[in-house]
Amino acid sequence: MTIAKGDSAAIVGASGSGKTTLLSILAGLDLPSSGSVWLDDQEITSLNEDQRAKVRADLVGFIFQSFQLLPALNALENVMLPLELAGISKPDDRATEWLNKVGLSSRLKHYPRQLSGGEQQRVAVARAFASQPKILFADEPTGNLDKKTGQQIADLLFELNNELNTTLVLVTHDELLAQRCQHQYHIEDGLIGKL
Repeated sequence: MTIAKGDSAAIVGASGSGKTTLLSILAGLDLPSSGSVWLDDQEITSLNEDQRAKVRADLVGFIFQSFQLLPALNALENVMLPLELAGISKPDDRATEWLNKVGLSSRLKHYPRQLSGGEQQRVAVARAFASQPKILFADEPTGNLDKKTGQQIADLLFELNNELNTTLVLVTHDELLAQRCQHQYHIEDGLIGKL
């Protein structure tokens, strides 16, 4: 499986087929039992956890299916945190900009427990976009959203892909979203095939 810089790729397959596991391996969050993964000319499977974390911090944005928001931080702080850790100037301005883009301008000071599932998903999307990563991995990025908001988030994914030449790799059950990608991969019985 090879995904070129700036390309978009969808990973599809039945529930339990290993789509999320594959995404985690590609992002260096998990290690494969065999084989190797290269990100931006670096073999991340040969690196230790600290080295993989550095590569992720420098290159990767990730939209988790389970959001992974910090409950003690409000929406703005959840988006600002990785920006602050990366040393980006004016992280509050950039975080606010991305929360506005996902339609949460009135929810900046709300904590995850005060947000609906769809709103939490949009905070996670804003957090992934805000660092303007070279590679964006997205696990069911529109799965918890209503149709209109899901369309808005999908449009943002492809805008980032096109305008910033960000490589986009997503897992989805949404056939229309998968068809918007340049490449589609299907997982079945542990095998990956290109559609």
